[in-house]
Amino acid sequence: MSTDADDFAQDAVDAAEIAAAKHPSDHPIYRATPQEGLARFFAKYAVFHGRASRSEFWWAWALNIVVFFVAGIGVEMATSLAGPHEPRPTPGSTVIGVVFLLYALAVLVPSVAVLVRRLHDANLSGWWWLLTLVPFAGPVIGVIFGILPKQGYGKRFDRG
Repeated sequence: MSTDADDFAQDAVDAAEIAAAKHPSDHPIYRATPQEGLARFFAKYAVFHGRASRSEFWWAWALNIVVFFVAGIGVEMATSLAGPHEPRPTPGSTVIGVVFLLYALAVLVPSVAVLVRRLHDANLSGWWWLLTLVPFAGPVIGVIFGILPKQGYGKRFDRG
């Protein structure tokens, strides 16, 4: 005899199996929704094998850009609310800056991982991500990598 708790647990297991079958871990989710793209971004925190679609890549980048702008606006607001004779940086802007730094450190590894998987989908070695470290040109190179079309030969980076 099964209880409601057992049924609920089995439903959760079934849902996870269906989701895994629908989107195998190494295969990209083409036309991913924001929820799917960001869930994959955080779920595959340090996974450097497999592939990521353009939508997975751009949803992760969009999140990081939004957080960057919100933090910048927050620092400016905290600084402008302080009087003209207050020492800079203000305590409020320091707190916002530290929180943003912690966020940036937390998403550093998954950001590199999603870029490497995006390169795999374009049938390029993940080591090409190092070009994004080139001063001034790095962000432009990252955008170019993000818009590269998928290549069928990128399947060679999938496991299993």
